[in-house]
Amino acid sequence: MFAREFEDPLGRHILAQYPGSKSPNQLAPALSINHAQRKTLQFDVDKILNDYSNPPGQNQDDTPKVLRAFLKYLCEDAKTLLMQEIKQFNGNTSLRQLRNSLVDSILKSMLIAGGKQPKSLTPSPIVIPGLTAEESQNQPELRSDHIAVKQACLARDGHRCVLTGMVERLHFMSIPPQNRGDLRSCTTECAHIIPFALSKLNPNSTQEAETKAQVWRAIYRYFPFVVGKIGPENINAPENAITLRSEAHMEFAAHRIAAEPTNTEHKYHVHDLGAVYSVARDLSKTITITQSDPAVAMPDPDLLRLHYQISMILQESGIRERYERTIWENEDNLIQNIQPDGSTDLENILSSKMLIDI
Repeated sequence: MFAREFEDPLGRHILAQYPGSKSPNQLAPALSINHAQRKTLQFDVDKILNDYSNPPGQNQDDTPKVLRAFLKYLCEDAKTLLMQEIKQFNGNTSLRQLRNSLVDSILKSMLIAGGKQPKSLTPSPIVIPGLTAEESQNQPELRSDHIAVKQACLARDGHRCVLTGMVERLHFMSIPPQNRGDLRSCTTECAHIIPFALSKLNPNSTQEAETKAQVWRAIYRYFPFVVGKIGPENINAPENAITLRSEAHMEFAAHRIAAEPTNTEHKYHVHDLGAVYSVARDLSKTITITQSDPAVAMPDPDLLRLHYQISMILQESGIRERYERTIWENEDNLIQNIQPDGSTDLENILSSKMLIDI
C-alpha cells in the first residue's frame, strides 16, 4: 500500500508582497553611506518608528517592534538597507506591508519549513514532497543522497550530537563498556541548518516555485553573507548539516536553540531561547565543532550565523511565541471538526491554518 501524498510545508504558504511598485527582482541594493550619514539615517529611522501609530482597528500593531528586531540582529550592510527602506516607505500602510513581507518571507517561512524532511527519508515506498507515491518511485536519489549526507556528518562529527555531546546509539554500543566513562547515548538525526523544505521539491507547482523564489530573494537580500554559499540546489550538503540528538533537532528547527559563531574558527556560543528542559539541561554555553573525518566539509559558520540571526529576531520580535501559541491554540480546531449546524468559524480556522494573522 502506497503512503499518502506528502504536501510540501511551504506549498500553501501565502507571502505578503514587498511594498512599492517594484518587484523583488528589481530592488536596488543598499546605497553606500559614510559614518555621518549612517548616524543621520539611524536618527531618522528611530523617529519614524517612535512616531508610528496603530492603524484603525489594529490595537496591537507590532510593526515597530518587528522592524527593530531585524535592525538589531542583521549584519551592517543589511541593517543599512533596511533603514533605507524604512525611510523610503515612511507611512503606516507601507511600513506595515514591509513588516508583513519580512515576517512572511523570512520568519514564518523558516518556522514552517524547519525540521521538515521529505518522506523519501523513510523506508520504501519512497515519497517525495509534492509528488504522489507512484511519481516518487522514480526519484530514489533523494533518499540515497540524504543517507549519504547523514552518514558523512556522523563521521565528521564523531558520531555525536554537536550541541550536547551525546553519542549516537549504535556507535555507543560498539564502545567497550569499560571505555564509555560518562558518555551517554541518544538517537541522532541529520539536521539541516537552512531547512531542507526550501529545496526545489516540486517544479510542477507554480505557486510553490514562486513562494520559494520569494523566500530566497529575501534571504539573499537581508543575509548577503550567504549569497553563493547556499541555494535550493545544494541544501542537502554537509556544509548545511549537523548531527543532532533527535530532541535537540526539534528545538533547533524551531529556533529555540541557536549557535552563534565566535571569532575562533568553529567555536560557537550556544543560546537557549526556551528549549525544553530535557534538552536545555545538556547544553553547554560554548561548543567547538571538530572534524573527526577530514574528508567531510565542516558546517559553514555563515549558515549557522543566518540561523542564529533569525532565531534572535524571532525571539526579540515575539513572532516565534505568537506562531507557537497560534499552533497550540488551534491544534484541535481543524477543518474536519466543522459543526453541521453551521456554527463553525471557518474564516478564523482558515486564517489560523494559514497563519495569516501573525
